Amino acid sequence: MALYYCSLHTRLFSRRWQRWVPFSQATINEICGYYDLLRSTHKDASLLYVIAWACDQCAATLQTIARSQARQQESGE
Repeated sequence: MALYYCSLHTRLFSRRWQRWVPFSQATINEICGYYDLLRSTHKDASLLYVIAWACDQCAATLQTIARSQARQQESGE
């Protein structure tokens, strides 16, 4: 199972609640260590792994930057 994690905002995407929730980097590190242990004992163990992903806060920040740059270009700055 893939776990989508934003390290910039330390948030994990919850499949249960279908939203991003706060989640500590220390816990993600433990999960990654557990996954590495599984992989070392069984090569096909693809049970749990973490994927770096941009969260909704990242998307909102990028939208704000894009709007600001568009306004600057429109005003000729």
